[in-house]
Order: sequence, then structure tokens, then C-alpha cells
Amino acid sequence: MNNKFKFVVVGSGNISRTYFKAIEEIKNAEIVGLVSRSLNKPKFVDENKIKISRSIKEIKVDFDAVILCTPNGLHHIGAIEAASLGKHVLTEKVLDISIQNMDEMINACNKNNVKLAVAYQRRLNGDNPKIRELLSAEKLGKIFSVNLSVKNYRDDNYYNSAEYRGKYKIDGGGPFIQQASHSIDLYCWFFRRPSKIASKLGTFVHDIETEDHGSAICIHENGMIGTITASTATKPGFAPKLEVYSDKGYFEMENDLITKWDIDEVANPSYLIELNTHTGTATHTVEDVTNHKRIIRDFIDSVNNNTEPIANGQSARIATEMILDIYNNQIS
Repeated sequence: MNNKFKFVVVGSGNISRTYFKAIEEIKNAEIVGLVSRSLNKPKFVDENKIKISRSIKEIKVDFDAVILCTPNGLHHIGAIEAASLGKHVLTEKVLDISIQNMDEMINACNKNNVKLAVAYQRRLNGDNPKIRELLSAEKLGKIFSVNLSVKNYRDDNYYNSAEYRGKYKIDGGGPFIQQASHSIDLYCWFFRRPSKIASKLGTFVHDIETEDHGSAICIHENGMIGTITASTATKPGFAPKLEVYSDKGYFEMENDLITKWDIDEVANPSYLIELNTHTGTATHTVEDVTNHKRIIRDFIDSVNNNTEPIANGQSARIATEMILDIYNNQIS
């Protein structure tokens, strides 16, 4: 008897490979279908097991949920179609690129009583869960300053790899909504959404429609001041870095691991579980699927136990709302 949790992957681009690789390593899960508008079957897909179709509705095998690997601005389409069939939804980040799109997909999933989760897997990575726990318990003092730096580099091959890259219509923007969205999700998860934002964005290195570098200053209701820099123009690319300052001291994180810690009366909680090899360089291929396995297992557990996934639709939309605030509040 096969009791495996069955997924259909929607989208046959590069990120879908990550999910195929991750689910191969999860004993209680399998991929039974692939949706590709072009009926493109990538080389890594097993010809004998995976059914391919142009839409979710055309998949003829039984399945439990979809994994949306389509471009950002198409996520709501797959989510609404899946929900209408009573299928649960795990989507790649971001949730979508507009308030309307996010509302429609959240409402569709609620109406059809299916789970909606976003692959913000870094919430489960390294020291992030412990930092969240300490912040929630107000153990780290009054935080007054946070600096987030997500300085990546992407070459022209990246932006030429798909027609929608570097454009607003489907991508939704540049590095803030693409490369920095995981870090901005963590910023919101840790410190909540700012009440005011002012930003300055520009295009300095690439011939693209969107920004390739920019910074934002964030003012919170409690008076905390945050700064965020996001880029795909900073050679050779650097690991994401977070600096946090409070009246009890400070700590720094790089690649989701604590690298410096000096907080009065609080011991460094880092477990140094693993080293994350992300460097922010020109490649956008995910080789280490450890975190994707975590978010997939969390999603399966949420469905089986009727609990909320760690990054459900309402929680994950906050990052997109903040990113839209950054885009909409640029200073001249």
C-alpha cells in the first residue's frame, strides 16, 4: 500500500529541479505529475513515473498538493486552480507580486479549506528559530537598530535566461523581491513590518527595467530603525548579513548563523548545526536541498495534522507587502 504524500510540480524551470531532488530524499513523499505549458519535460524528470500536462486540471493521476515553481506573478493562477480542485498549495517565494493577487489566492485556499504555504525555508535554517524564540520572549533587550545587507551579483546571462527577468510585469521587481525576499521575510518574522519606509533604488550595472541596487530605511512603531540594502550589482556577491543592536548589546548573523554575540546575561544560542554555502554569487541554482526538505516536511505535517505551516499565506504576504512599500516609497 502506497501512503506517500503526492505532489504535482507546476512549472518546469530551474527551481523545479530543486524540488525533484528534495522529494527524492523524503521517504513519505513523491512527485506524480508535472505541469508545463510548453509540455517541456526536463532531463531530470523520470519519463516512466511523471505525468506531464499543460494545466493542473489535466493531470489524470491522484495527488494531494501542488508545488508552484512558476514565475512570481503567476503564483495566484496556479494556487486558485489547485484550490478549486481541493488540492493544497506550496508555492515558491514570493507569495505573489500584488495585494490583489495575494488576496485572491488566500481567499481561494480558505474557501476550499486547503493549506497555503510559501517556501520561506530559511525560517527553519541555522540559528533563525532560536533568534525568533528569544525575540518573541523579549530576552534580547530593547532593539533600536537593525541593518540587513543582501548584496548579490548576477551577470547578464542570468537576466537573459528568461524573458520576464528584470521586469516588473511578472518578476515584480529586481533584487528586493527576488534575491532579498528570503531575508526580508526573516526581517518581518523577527521584527514585524515597519510602519514607514523610504527608499532609493537605481539601475547601475545591468540593462534591465527594474532596480539592480538600492537601500531602504525602515521606521517601526516602537521606534526601531532598520536599514536594508539589496543588490545584484555587487561583485563578486556576498553572504546575507544581519546586524542587530539593543540596549543589552548586539549580535551579527551571516548565512543564518550567529557570527558575533555580545548580549548582557544571554548566552550565545548558536548550535552551529551546519554551514550554509550560499554566497550571493552569480549562480541561482540550488545545490543543497536541506532547507527545502525541511519546508516540504513542515508542509506535509501541516496537511496531515491540520495545523498551520510555518510560513502560511497570511504570514508570508507580509514580506511582499513590505517589498511593495519599498517600491512605492522611493525618494527622488
